[in-house]
Amino acid sequence: MAFNIYTISANIIHMVNFTCPKCGAPLPVKPGTQLSVCSYCGTPSYIDRREAIFFYILPFSITEDASRAIFKRWTAGPACPKDMEATAEITAIKKEYFPVFRFRRTVDGKEKIAARPARGTLLPGMHSIEIPPGDMVIFDSSTKAGGAEVLHPDIAIDSYVGDLEGTPIDQSLVYFPIYELKYRYGGTEYAMVIDGSSGRISVTNSPKRSSVSYVAVMALAFVLGFIGTLLGFIITPIFFVLVIAGIFAGKILAHKVVKKPDGGSS
Repeated sequence: MAFNIYTISANIIHMVNFTCPKCGAPLPVKPGTQLSVCSYCGTPSYIDRREAIFFYILPFSITEDASRAIFKRWTAGPACPKDMEATAEITAIKKEYFPVFRFRRTVDGKEKIAARPARGTLLPGMHSIEIPPGDMVIFDSSTKAGGAEVLHPDIAIDSYVGDLEGTPIDQSLVYFPIYELKYRYGGTEYAMVIDGSSGRISVTNSPKRSSVSYVAVMALAFVLGFIGTLLGFIITPIFFVLVIAGIFAGKILAHKVVKKPDGGSS
């Protein structure tokens, strides 16, 4: 199945039309291919994928209910305050497809993949997205978003290309699934992003468990250790004195026991 290919420059998406160099007919281009054969004259053509933008979408594998359960488990974790599981409340949740540029490059003879946000954002985790291989599908006009809001790019791909290592293999725009959560705890509202494909959580500023109890326990352990060391210095010399005294006392008693009585005159 062929699909539409685009380039992006100056924040504008342009459709790219590949045509047969012999008869001028449009060429079908499939993802992952470098060669296309004209369906009219049979002429093979090499497709330069380095400048084209291929559109994909990574489907959701985590439901909204599952994302709420992930949040609940996270609040019960050791990094969160003890009462957070019972008192934290989700105030808003959005199901979204966030646009991400995916670059396949050759670096030192090896293939490497880099991902960069295609939309300006302050959402946590959007600058460290990991796109799993093999799960992407073609994104076109027939793609169903499944109730998710599709966020479109507002960053030009050219702003990243100059900073990337190696030489290009291809590049694509991937609509990445996320749940954007807002929750309230202790009168303060916080933000969180849950990866809609893996369930991974990304946070920036979040409530932390108080370290007072930890410090108190460590202080008690230090005091007990100090007292133990002090007692060791005091008791150990006394122990050695008693041992030495016992040895001398034993020798004296032994001497008295084995001493012969004085003999009388006949």
